[in-house]
Amino acid sequence: MLKEKRSNTLLTEDYLALLNAPPKLFHPYRLLIVQTLKLHGSVEFRQLRHSIPEITDGKLASHLNVLEKLKYVRYHKEIIDRKLRTSYEITEKGRADFEKLLISLKKMMKYE
Repeated sequence: MLKEKRSNTLLTEDYLALLNAPPKLFHPYRLLIVQTLKLHGSVEFRQLRHSIPEITDGKLASHLNVLEKLKYVRYHKEIIDRKLRTSYEITEKGRADFEKLLISLKKMMKYE
């Protein structure tokens, strides 16, 4: 008797994008940081801190460091009126991977 071959297509590639996202991205603060940078482009550290509730300078710096190591964000430093200003922006890799993740999550929420 021949065994029926199982299909490997139970999940589409859109769903599987979830598996390709780095686990380190799945922290609420990191998701908020990436979303904020995606929406607003370059954002100063101070603005970013004030836009995310209950985050400290240390926590924000730590999460940005993780995102930098993933090559999802990059920073730029400049001196304005004798004060150092650090701005962050999302990279192309960060934008592409985040978009794939959002598509996957949206599909899952629709229960398709």
